[in-house]
Amino acid sequence: MNRIVWVMGQSAAGKETFIQYAINNPDGELMRKLGYSNNKIIPVGDDYHRNGIIVNYHDRVKIVDIVLDFINKETNAAIFIKWQYTDNDEHNDVIRKLKDATPDIPNEMIMLSVESDTLYARLPNKWWWNESTSSTQEQMNDVVKILRYNILRWQCRGLIFTAEIDATDGYKIIENSKLKYERN
Repeated sequence: MNRIVWVMGQSAAGKETFIQYAINNPDGELMRKLGYSNNKIIPVGDDYHRNGIIVNYHDRVKIVDIVLDFINKETNAAIFIKWQYTDNDEHNDVIRKLKDATPDIPNEMIMLSVESDTLYARLPNKWWWNESTSSTQEQMNDVVKILRYNILRWQCRGLIFTAEIDATDGYKIIENSKLKYERN
């Protein structure tokens, strides 16, 4: 069965690096624990970000068609999508559009968490970072809070929370994540 996996996290959390890790280690312990070791891992979304190309809001909607094409061609794929903040824009809402277009396919989320100091230290390595106009560490922490709130909201809409992973130094599943929504 195919699966859609949103790899989420703040800028500099290592989303693209994690996806590459999954591709290079499909049978590794982490992929086994996450339940993806028997799937062909297909990356989607990072092509939009290579070579310093800034993606406008409308281009991210193309992800829906790209994923639907993979779903029609593959039978046992885990389609890893590099989440971007614009994917939950109220006018674009790529996450909702993809979920609505694939009601019978699991739409899952992995959240990469990184310690605040480490995250903020990684940001100057981004091609788009500009010391004079970029966010403060406190503002970045606020964005993380918004993302964590949205993950809980998306679970109410039917997305499946797979795991929160500490990506500060390697990858460790956070066993008692507060992001797991429990329905009563």
